[in-house]
Amino acid sequence: MKRKFFAFIALITATFSLSSCLSSDDTTVEYTYDTAITSFSLGNLDRYAKTAAGKDTLLKSNVKGSNYKFYIDQTTRQIYNADSLPAGTRTAAVLATIASKNSSPVILMHVKQPENLDSAVYYSSTDSIDFSQPRKIRVYNNAFSAYTTYTVTVNVHQEKPYDFNWQAKGAQAALAALQDVKVLALGDHIYAFGKTAEGMKIYKTSYTDGTAWTEVTPNQAFAADDYQNAVMMDGNIFLLSGGKVYLSADAATWQQVGENSELKQLVGASSKYLYAFTATGISVSKDKGATWTAQKIDADFSLLPTQNLSMSVSDIASVKNAENVLLMGTRDASYGDTIATTWTHVADYASNAPEYAWNYMDVDANQAKNMLPMMSEVITCAADTGYVALGSNGNLYKSKDNGLTWAVDSLITLPAEFKANTGRRFGFCRDNNHFYWVIRNGYVWKGRYNIDGWRKD
Repeated sequence: MKRKFFAFIALITATFSLSSCLSSDDTTVEYTYDTAITSFSLGNLDRYAKTAAGKDTLLKSNVKGSNYKFYIDQTTRQIYNADSLPAGTRTAAVLATIASKNSSPVILMHVKQPENLDSAVYYSSTDSIDFSQPRKIRVYNNAFSAYTTYTVTVNVHQEKPYDFNWQAKGAQAALAALQDVKVLALGDHIYAFGKTAEGMKIYKTSYTDGTAWTEVTPNQAFAADDYQNAVMMDGNIFLLSGGKVYLSADAATWQQVGENSELKQLVGASSKYLYAFTATGISVSKDKGATWTAQKIDADFSLLPTQNLSMSVSDIASVKNAENVLLMGTRDASYGDTIATTWTHVADYASNAPEYAWNYMDVDANQAKNMLPMMSEVITCAADTGYVALGSNGNLYKSKDNGLTWAVDSLITLPAEFKANTGRRFGFCRDNNHFYWVIRNGYVWKGRYNIDGWRKD
């Protein structure tokens, strides 16, 4: 029940009047002049959310207010939550727990008349409060001779966490001239390695941009097809050209770090090792391309993918200093494959660790329905909860079990221009700010889930 503040003031005034009639034997009451809010928290809140049918529904007590810390700035007299409540949280009627120094009285000022004492009400932990907009509260001393005013702001996300938004960067003429493209994210830049009639071209843009692409002129001449040999590891780009392995931190200055005539294509990297195809299998370099060693494979090398090669890694939760390595691609259409070709490997960085073989993922017809379908192009990359894969069919797939099974991510819809521009292959990667980058026929898009933009890592 809401109580009018002016009546409370009248009661206190009357008390002071009566005190003059008290005998000298009565106890003297001393009042503190402290006026400060010492703690603030919210109770459980309701939240509006979308059903599977796309309709709004009210979820009762869906948000636990105690999980969101409120900060009290005693200098500016501001009370606020740095971590916003989820989008759709209902703040028009909320229970709050407010503590004051020496249990001094707390008064809620009217939303529309914050200076009008006649409209104020005495705070009660059992009465709901409207925090849909910043709300002023006063804390009085026990003598009601002084007060301090605070402004309470309850922040709510205006974006829904799992909405995915693409940012269209438009058509880029330089990128449109590339016959084929491979995209890598390194540091503060996104790099596009492309094939042209004149040889390999390299372009870069800031991870914050995507509309301005600058050509990078390397100090080393590369062949047109070398674009597909560009991989990233340990803050550098590695590239294989004519059996020679090169390293660069900026795609401009390259230095040769190794040479092996048996290497046919640089296919990817874990966090510490480089991997390349040879005529008969897979070789690994554990010293940044200087030397190479053949690795075991548990199936015939003819089952290795030859097109659309991409490699992703993920941590192994149960094993320290080891990673799962996923190699995915396709084979020539003459093989009649109905699903993408998948190989897995464990990279163990512990001293004296055994050398694990590469494992071919052979599936039967029943299992095939949960795998990536055969497509003209498919590229994978690591995500926070596993792997993602972009297909030429305009679907983005996700896997939460290290590539064993895949499903279409229904929350992500590719831009219409992506599906319309099917003439050339696309580039796909994920940067350190959790943005996915897509380049196709010169068109550039970047996008991420809203929740990834709230992260502080």
